[in-house]
Amino acid sequence: MSRLRWLLLVLSAAVLIVPLSAPHAQVSDKAYIIGPEDILEVQVWERSDLNQTVFVRPDGRTSLPLVGEIMVAGKTVQELQDHLAKVYDKTSQNAVVTVIVREIKSRPVYFVGAFGRPGPIQLTRELTLMQAISVVGGVVGGGDAENGYVLRGDKRIEVDFYKLLQKGDLSQNTQLEPGDTVVVPIADQVYVQGEVRAPAALKYTTDLTLLKAITQAGGLTPLAASGRVDLLRGMTGEKKERIRVDLDKIMRAPNENPDVSLKPDDIIYVPQRLF
Repeated sequence: MSRLRWLLLVLSAAVLIVPLSAPHAQVSDKAYIIGPEDILEVQVWERSDLNQTVFVRPDGRTSLPLVGEIMVAGKTVQELQDHLAKVYDKTSQNAVVTVIVREIKSRPVYFVGAFGRPGPIQLTRELTLMQAISVVGGVVGGGDAENGYVLRGDKRIEVDFYKLLQKGDLSQNTQLEPGDTVVVPIADQVYVQGEVRAPAALKYTTDLTLLKAITQAGGLTPLAASGRVDLLRGMTGEKKERIRVDLDKIMRAPNENPDVSLKPDDIIYVPQRLF
């Protein structure tokens, strides 16, 4: 790839991302609908004494010289410009007014849970769930990606982020709206320690068993004492119950020695053989 082409790609990416992530993104779209908590700059040509940077209060109103209290939320930038031009024309003939949205704060979408950068972003343009996820750093490990959802008012929209991001299932790719809350729950975990090849915290699922968990942790090492595996059970802060499990019997005669179903926060410890 040529250096010029590479630079063009980088610049294109920056253009796509900055309006969403920059706290002081400026909007000049005359059709933009002003909302509470937006920050506006009002400029009156040849009347610098009337130039103001104002905050739209939660009630949708703000204050301007010679105008006083005015409801601005719900108006487009163009509508507000036209209205102010008529007001200021009474004192400044042929007044030319420009309204710029200096900072958008009225169109938040909140990302909660297992995201790289959880928190709000401002919806400055039409945006799908997949596009927004790239802005907040993606879904990170430890998240229950299959059981995500979007809260929209009193409505809950189920989203399988695994299907969306790994399988490209666009039926999960919801169009976002201001005020949405996007959630990827933090998954329950079980912990496998000791003589396994890859000790790890594993995502808990309802069908997870002791043998499956050890398999996911890479299996036993040659030094493992598989006949006396300890399962420690109990929620954080509680006294742990110790359950001794003979993994050899489970593998030799599974019908007579059923595998052990796991619960969230279980700790599996595989000790070393005695020599």
